[in-house]
Amino acid sequence: MHTETAASRSEVPVFNDATDHYRNIMGAPSQKANLNQMPKPLRWFGYFFYTVIALMVVSFVISYLMNR
Repeated sequence: MHTETAASRSEVPVFNDATDHYRNIMGAPSQKANLNQMPKPLRWFGYFFYTVIALMVVSFVISYLMNR
C-alpha cells in the first residue's frame, strides 16, 4: 500500500542527475510554491501578475480574430 503525505506531494521530483546537482549545489527550490501560504502583499502581486498575463492572452486572441 502506497501512502502519500502532503509534504511528498509538494516535493518536486528529481528529473535526472543534473537537476539533482543543481538543486543541491545551486540551491534551487525543492518544493512547489503555494500562493496561499505567502504574505498578503506577495499574494496580491502574484494574482495581479497572473491576471495581467491572462488579459494579454485574451486581448491577443481578440486582436488576431478581428484583423483576420
